[in-house]
Amino acid sequence: MTDVKGTTIAAIATAPGEGGIAVIRVSGPDAISICDRVFRGKRTLQTSPSHTLSFGQIIHAGRVLDEVLAAVMRGPHSYTGEDVVEISCHGGSFVTRSILSAVLYAGATLADRGEFTKRAFLNGKMDLSQAEAVIDLIQAESDAAVSLSVNQLKGRLSAPIADLRQKILHLAAGLDVMADFPEEDIDETTVTETRQSLYNMIQILSTIIEQGDQGRLIRNGINTVIVGKPNVGKSSLLNYIAGTDRALVSSQAGTTRDVIEEFVRLGDLRLNVFDTAGIRSNAESIEAMGIQKAKDYITKADLILFVVDASRPYDEDDQRIFSLLDQKKTIIILNKSDLESSWKIPLSMQEIPQVVLSAKYKQGIDALEQVTEQLFSLGSITQNRDAAIVNLRQKQAASQARDALKNALKTLESGVPLDLLSVDLRIALEALGTITGESVSDEIINEIFSRFCLGK
Repeated sequence: MTDVKGTTIAAIATAPGEGGIAVIRVSGPDAISICDRVFRGKRTLQTSPSHTLSFGQIIHAGRVLDEVLAAVMRGPHSYTGEDVVEISCHGGSFVTRSILSAVLYAGATLADRGEFTKRAFLNGKMDLSQAEAVIDLIQAESDAAVSLSVNQLKGRLSAPIADLRQKILHLAAGLDVMADFPEEDIDETTVTETRQSLYNMIQILSTIIEQGDQGRLIRNGINTVIVGKPNVGKSSLLNYIAGTDRALVSSQAGTTRDVIEEFVRLGDLRLNVFDTAGIRSNAESIEAMGIQKAKDYITKADLILFVVDASRPYDEDDQRIFSLLDQKKTIIILNKSDLESSWKIPLSMQEIPQVVLSAKYKQGIDALEQVTEQLFSLGSITQNRDAAIVNLRQKQAASQARDALKNALKTLESGVPLDLLSVDLRIALEALGTITGESVSDEIINEIFSRFCLGK
C-alpha cells in the first residue's frame, strides 16, 4: 500500500476561474506549521483549537497577498485523517495561485489529482467504494444520482459487502475446522446449512448487481435511440425533449443523414439521445449510409423510441424497423396526435408501452417520463435511495464473487469433501475485498484517484 506519511500536500480546492471565495487546502503532518509561516493573525494556527476559524493575512516575501480565514482541523478528526488547514481567500485566479505558491514555498508539496481523498482512504476514513462515491457525487447531474452517491458515501454499499465478507469468512473458517478433523463425520444438516448459506449469498449479490445496472443508468444516463420512418417527427421529438432546436426539421423526407447526439433531462432521468436517419427501403446512397448508422446504434441502445406517424397507417417499413429492435426496451411514440389517427397497433406490438404525443404542440412529455421510469424500474431505486454499484470495476468484482460462490455450490452438490469449497470461497472473498479496498493493488488505487480533480 502506498505510503503517504511524512509529506504535506497543498492544492486549490475550488474550481478554476474567478469567484467570490477560493479555498487552498493543506494536509499532512506539517500542515499547521507550514501555514503558520505565511499566516499572520491575532494568534498562530499552532495555538488555535481544532475546528476553529482564524482571521488574518497571508504574507509572502514581505508582501501582503490577501486577507483570509484559516480553518484548522487536527487529525484524525479531519477529511484526510491528518492535520488539515483550509485557507479561504478572495476568489481571483491570480491571488489564489499566489497564496498556493506561498504555501508551497513554505514547505508543502503540490498535491496530485484526488490525493486528499486518497489519503482519507489510506488513513481509514473511508473505504474504496465510499471514495469512488466522492467523484460520483461531484459529477452527479440529477437528484437521483446525488442520492445514490450520498448513500454510497454513507456506507450503504459498504455495509452489505462487509456483511457478505463476514459470512464467507465464517463459512470458510468452519470448513477449515472440518479439514483439521477429517475423522469426524459431516452430517446432512451441515451440508444443508452450507447449501442454504451459499444460495442466500448468491441471491444477495445478484440483487446488488441488478441494482448496479440501474445505478449505472441513473448516473451515466440511458442511451436512447430515436428510430422510425422518414418524416414521422423524430427530429421534432428530439427538439421537444431537448427544449431547443437541436435538429433540422423539414417536410422533405430523409433530411437527417447522420446521427445527432444530445444529452437531455427527462424529469429526474438523464437520456443520452441519438436521433437517427429515417429508415426506409428505397434510400439513395448517402441516406443509406445514415440508415446503416441507425441500425448500428440500435444494437447499443438501452432504450428505443420507435416513432410512428399516428395519422398514417402501419406499413411494411414500420414492420422492417420493428424487426430490427430485437427485444430491446422500446417505447412506441404515437406522434402527431393532433391529427386524426389512422394507425392501428399490430398484434405483435400490443405488449410494448405506447405514448401518445404531439411534438409539434409539445404535448405528452409527462407520459413519456412516467413510462420510461416504469420500463427501467427506476422508480423503486430513486424512491428508496439505495446505494448501488455504479461502475464497471465494482460490477466485475461482484460478478466474480457471485461466480465463485456458484462454483462452490456446484462443488457442494457434486458430493466432494466440503473443504474443497475453500478455494472458491477465498476467490469470492478476494473479489469483494476489491470493492471496499481490503484487497486491491496500488495500480487500481492510483487509477481510481487519477480520475479526481485537483484539490479533492
